[in-house]
Amino acid sequence: MKHIAKSIPKKGSLTNGDAYNFFEDSTVTIAVVADGVGGNPCDWKASEQACQDLVSFYQDEYSNLGVKEGIANSLKKTYAKIYQTKGKCEGMLTTLIAIIINKLTNEYFYFGIGDSLILKFENDKMEELTPECAFRIQPDLLPSKVRNGGKLTKNTSFALMTDGISTNRKRYREELALVLLSENWERKFDEIMQLNQLTQFDDMTLMLLKK
Repeated sequence: MKHIAKSIPKKGSLTNGDAYNFFEDSTVTIAVVADGVGGNPCDWKASEQACQDLVSFYQDEYSNLGVKEGIANSLKKTYAKIYQTKGKCEGMLTTLIAIIINKLTNEYFYFGIGDSLILKFENDKMEELTPECAFRIQPDLLPSKVRNGGKLTKNTSFALMTDGISTNRKRYREELALVLLSENWERKFDEIMQLNQLTQFDDMTLMLLKK
């Protein structure tokens, strides 16, 4: 899938509590977005580390298990590492959302931890895949959060975003649909991000995927 992404720290901030990562090889696509919890220490590290670790653990340790099981184990280990952090960043926490595509079967999987959001756009219909859930979940329960999404179609698109996007503009869903339907979606994406900056109140990250 084609993708486009941007992360902008809130005005006046020296660090960005949001992060994202995108990985693709011949068998899998992994798109991930995170929002470090600002009331906890090292929000910038929590989000960046989670996005990197999810992909790294899958590549290095679990890809032989298959896509869904491999991601489930990677998710568990990603959060176990966060929970076990000591020193000045002890207690750090982050949201984490992802779309994972098995390129060999054309199936996709997804998960959502915290209040970041995934929207699916398909055949003029919009579906929210990640209703808000707890930020802190026992590691052994995390694999059950990886859900089967079904088969992709030629019209399937996704939007992954932190709450800096989803709570910033009332018509954000309609605006994202316009980007995904645009013939010049890169230009339209930049326009929407510029509009969001006018009323920005938090770090904001947006990643779009489309066939």
